[in-house]
Amino acid sequence: MRDCWQHIEKKLGDQYPPLHSACCNAIRDAKDIHYVCDRFTAHDLTLLSLAKFAMATHVCGNGLRAHTHCAGR
Repeated sequence: MRDCWQHIEKKLGDQYPPLHSACCNAIRDAKDIHYVCDRFTAHDLTLLSLAKFAMATHVCGNGLRAHTHCAGR
């Protein structure tokens, strides 16, 4: 999710990436977006907003399912 970092950062991110951005391409290409979510490290979770990540997945067309627990590892 390197391509999405500027969209999911806690303090600076803009959770609405453009549809044709590298971020949306990465999200759309992810075979299992829930797997991506589960791979965030404890350090990642101190820097990113899971709410922004969830919104970005929906905006890009590969949204997390409702009631998904995305807590990283």
